[in-house]
Amino acid sequence: MSGWPLVVIAVATSIMALGALATLVAVLGTLRQLVRLSQRLTGLLESLDRDARPVIESVRRTADEASRMAVTVRDEVHALSTTSKDVRARIGRTAAALEDRFIEFDTLFDILHDEVEDTVLDVAALLRTTRRGAGLFRGLRRALGWRR
Repeated sequence: MSGWPLVVIAVATSIMALGALATLVAVLGTLRQLVRLSQRLTGLLESLDRDARPVIESVRRTADEASRMAVTVRDEVHALSTTSKDVRARIGRTAAALEDRFIEFDTLFDILHDEVEDTVLDVAALLRTTRRGAGLFRGLRRALGWRR
């Protein structure tokens, strides 16, 4: 083979080599940009890690503290609830005891009232009897003529 087919093959081979070379240059440029982007992303991630680590630790400590506080509050609420139940039970028992005492006091007052009433009636009867007796003595004294 000689002549123009070899020239065409040589030109075609040269064009393909140039295309491959252009593709290689484009790929290398893209790889270079990817390396730069990767370095920038790595720097950004390191910066974020450096800045976010204290925040994350603070959030963890806050969450732990909140958890401990929640346990404390739960325990206190339980203790208050238990105390409240005890106080309500004591108040109920005290109210029942007071009611019993009031009933006893009412009964005692009724008995005392009856006794006082009976005593007043006895005193009134005694006074009436004494007046009659005094009236009899006065009459007797007049009849007998005794004067004071």
